[in-house]
Amino acid sequence: MKVICDAAVLIGLAKIGKLNLLKKLYENIYIPWGVYKEVVVRGRRRPGAEQIDQAKWIRKIKIKDRTAVNLLVSEFGQGESEALVLGKQLKADWLILDDARARTAAISAGFRIIGLAGILLLAKQRNLIKDIKPLFDELVDKNFRLSDKIMQTILEKAGE
Repeated sequence: MKVICDAAVLIGLAKIGKLNLLKKLYENIYIPWGVYKEVVVRGRRRPGAEQIDQAKWIRKIKIKDRTAVNLLVSEFGQGESEALVLGKQLKADWLILDDARARTAAISAGFRIIGLAGILLLAKQRNLIKDIKPLFDELVDKNFRLSDKIMQTILEKAGE
């Protein structure tokens, strides 16, 4: 299974010490070099930077179609643009994105998508975590943006 991840989800999971959920759920994650640079190079000394840099299960891939990325950058951020293009390049099964506009574009392009909240729900359903609410609270405390509506929907689905 090929799963592409954007920076926001990596950062969010790292902030709450749950980055390893991605490995448990998907075994391998692919990230474009732009996401790597955002999280590891520019994010040096921030949560998850070193962990992501050293994780063998997070595979960094170069984008072949830079023109496609350049066309998307005006609409999305660099990381989201590269994730969308890498998804096409690798014929990905899943894109892990939190940005609403990038998610809409990914769905339009035929990708299956999931975000950080969905990752936590899936982890709970597979008994990898006990509760989601404390993790949402921790994310909010650490200034990670999640909409109240999304959190409420996920908590309802999780029976919390």
